[in-house]
Amino acid sequence: MSNDIEAGGTAAANESTPLVGDSSFSADELNASISSGSVTSTDDIKEELEKPWPATFERGIQILASPMLDVKKVADYTKSPSVRARYRKHPLNRGYHTPEPPTAKTMASPGTPAWLKKSLVRMKSLDYRFSDDNTAIYNKKQQQMQRNQQNFQAKKLDAHAYRQKILQERKQGGFASSAGDLVIDSDELHDVDVTKSPGYRREKHMDKQRKRENMKSRRESSSSSSASSSPSDVEDSSKSSFSQCTFNMANILMGVGMLGLPYVFKSAGWIGGFCVTIGFCLVTWKTSYYLGRALNGDPRPVHLFDGSDLTIKRMRNPVSSFPEIAREAFGDNGCICLSAVLYFELFSCLSIFFVSLGDHLHALFPNISQAKHMTIVAGILTVPSALLRTPKLLSYLSMVGTFATVAVVSSVVMSALFMFFKIGDSAGVEKEDYALYSSSGLPLAMGIVAYCFSGHAIVPSIYNSMQRPHEFERMIDVTYGVVLSACLFVAISGYYMFGDDVDDQITLSLEKRAGDGNLAMDCLTWLMILTACSKFTLTMFPLALGFEEMLTSILPSDLAMELVDSAVKIVLIFLALAVAIWFPSFSFLCSLVGLICTVIVSVIFPALANLRLFGPSLSLFEKLLGWLLVVGGAFVAVVGTIATVDADM
Repeated sequence: MSNDIEAGGTAAANESTPLVGDSSFSADELNASISSGSVTSTDDIKEELEKPWPATFERGIQILASPMLDVKKVADYTKSPSVRARYRKHPLNRGYHTPEPPTAKTMASPGTPAWLKKSLVRMKSLDYRFSDDNTAIYNKKQQQMQRNQQNFQAKKLDAHAYRQKILQERKQGGFASSAGDLVIDSDELHDVDVTKSPGYRREKHMDKQRKRENMKSRRESSSSSSASSSPSDVEDSSKSSFSQCTFNMANILMGVGMLGLPYVFKSAGWIGGFCVTIGFCLVTWKTSYYLGRALNGDPRPVHLFDGSDLTIKRMRNPVSSFPEIAREAFGDNGCICLSAVLYFELFSCLSIFFVSLGDHLHALFPNISQAKHMTIVAGILTVPSALLRTPKLLSYLSMVGTFATVAVVSSVVMSALFMFFKIGDSAGVEKEDYALYSSSGLPLAMGIVAYCFSGHAIVPSIYNSMQRPHEFERMIDVTYGVVLSACLFVAISGYYMFGDDVDDQITLSLEKRAGDGNLAMDCLTWLMILTACSKFTLTMFPLALGFEEMLTSILPSDLAMELVDSAVKIVLIFLALAVAIWFPSFSFLCSLVGLICTVIVSVIFPALANLRLFGPSLSLFEKLLGWLLVVGGAFVAVVGTIATVDADM
C-alpha cells in the first residue's frame, strides 16, 4: 500500500485503498494483476495447427503419462483441435499471383541464384479468400473476446463506483490531511459491509495469493541461506519430483501386458523366459537413454547439463516430443511413418483390452460366450468414450490402473508364497509340468515381453515434467530396476503355481483355482475388468485426436468437429471390437503388437535416431551398439512375426 501507517494507527484512504485491509498487499499490484488477467487466466493450449501432423500427439498422450490426473488439465488433454483456415477455390483476380516455390530440380541446378535456393513458402492468404464458414468462426471468436472484455470493464467500473461510495461515506466522519487525502481510523475499515463489492472476492483471492507467495519466498530464502545452491537447483513446483516421475514411468511400463508374463515362461521355459525378460529390459533401458539424450539435444549423459558447468554446450536444440525427434532425425516423411506406427499401436491396445474384458467376464459368467461379452462391453464403453468427456470421471479412471497393478502383483506373489510355505509340494504342480527351455515358443515370448516394456512414447512427457531433467537417466535406472523386479516376481510366481497349465492371463488361472464363491478372487477379477475399461477409455482420446486433426482442414466449424469427435470414437470402438472377435487370443495379439509396434518404437527408432542425430560424435562402441540394436530389432520383428503367425495358424 502506498500510504504509510501513521503513529496514531490511522491510514490515509483514497481510491487505491483496497477494500480488504492488508498492509502486505499493494493496490497497484492488485490493479496490475487484474489488468494482466493473472488472477483468473489459465494457460491456453498452444497453437497446434501451425505444426505438421501429428501436432496433437504429445498433448493427447499426456493423459496416459500420469496415474493420477489433475482435473483441470484433463479438459486440455482431451480437447478436440480447432478447424484449420480454409480458402476459396478461386483467386482474388488481381492479375498476378505470389510465386510458386522452385522445384527440387531448379534448386539443385548450378545456375540458380543463392536467394532463390532459400526456402520459399507460398502465402495462400495473398491469393485466396477465407471461406465464409471459416470467416464466421473467427468472427464468432472475436465477438466472444469482445464480450468478455466488456464484462471485465463493467465489473471494474462497478468496483470503482462502489469504492467511491465508501470513500464518500467515510469523508463525512473523517478529516483531511495536509496532502489532501482522507485520514480514516484503521478500525473503521471493518465497519462497512464490503462483502457486497464486485471487487471484494477478487481482492480476497489476491490477498491469499500474496500471503502464499510471501511464505514461499521466505522458505526459499531460508533454504538458500542455509546451503548454497546452483541455478539448476531452483525447482518449479508445477513439475514432478524425482519420486513422482519414477512412479509415473513404472506405472506406464507395468500395464496389462504383465498379466501374460507367466505364459512367457510356459512358452520359452525357465531359461528362455529369464533370458527374454532380462534381455528386453536391458535393451529398452538403453534406448530410453537414447530418447532422453535426443530430447536434451546432445549424445552425452544428461547429468552433465545440470548447470554446474556453464562452458558445456549442446550439439543441437532440445526437442519436446516423440514426433519432433522423428522429424529432426528423418524429416517429415519419417515422422509421418513413425506416427502411423504409434497410432496403430494405440488402436491395437484397444483390441487387447476387449479380449481381456471378454476373457474375465467369461470367467465370471461362463454361460455367455466371449464374443457376446465383448459386444456388450463395446456398447457400454461407447458412453464414457464417445459421448462423455467429464474431466472428473477421467481423473478417477486414471487411478484405477495404478491400484489394479499393485493388486495383481500382490495377489500373485502372495498366492505363490502361500502355496510354497503352507500347502507344500504335495498340492503343487509336478516337476514334469515345467519346461526348462523351449525354442519353439521364443517368438511368442519375445513379443509378449516386448509389449510389456512398451512405453517409450510417454518418455518425452515424463522428461518434460521433471523438476530436474538432468536426473532423467538416474530416474530410468531406478524405474527399470523396480519394473524388472516386479515382472520377475509375477512371472516366476505364476509359472511356479501353475506350470504349463497357466493361462495367458495369470488372473484367469487364479480365478479357476479359487473356484466359485471365492470373494477375494471375484473382487480381483472385477478389478481387472474395471481396469481394462478405464485403460480403454483413456487410450481412446489420443488415438481419436490424431484422426480428428487430419479432418480439421475439411470441417466447417468447431461444432462439426465436436460431432465428428463422437463419430470417430464410435467407429474406432467397433473396429477394435471386430479385430478382437477375429483374433480372440490375448497372448497372440500382445505378441504381434510387441513384435511389430513395440520393437519399432522402443528399439529400432531410438537407436537409429541416435545414429542419425549424433553419428559423427559417437564413439566406435556406441555406433556398433546402435547398429546392433537396429539390425537385431529388425530381425526379431520380421522373423518373430512370421514364426508367431505360422504357429497360430
